[in-house]
Amino acid sequence: MKITKRQLRRIIKEEKHKLVNENVWARGESASALLTFGRAYAGLGSAVQEQVDAVVDAYLAGGAREWDANQHFLDVVYEQNPNAIEMAHNKLRGPLRLLVGAEDVLDALDEAMNAFNAGDGAGGDL
Repeated sequence: MKITKRQLRRIIKEEKHKLVNENVWARGESASALLTFGRAYAGLGSAVQEQVDAVVDAYLAGGAREWDANQHFLDVVYEQNPNAIEMAHNKLRGPLRLLVGAEDVLDALDEAMNAFNAGDGAGGDL
């Protein structure tokens, strides 16, 4: 039996969809948790989202693991508006706790808040 490329693509797409759905449910993660996070993130607005993205990207690039990476992370954090990061931290903390695999994002926001609370940086644009 021959399978055309089109049929193969459709089969792969269907199987991938099944695997993704099974994986989400196997982890105990519900679609409502993902939707809750999506709504919270969307509610931040694009300016705050960009700042959150910058902080998370810097954290994932090295975070607070090594001195140079930590300094880069802190530099990025202090370029952000502390009020924006605090608002994002408060709005996203709950939804992020519900999502399996979102620990890095929550850790990045926690570390950014710790840096601002320590008061050892210049702070962002207010």
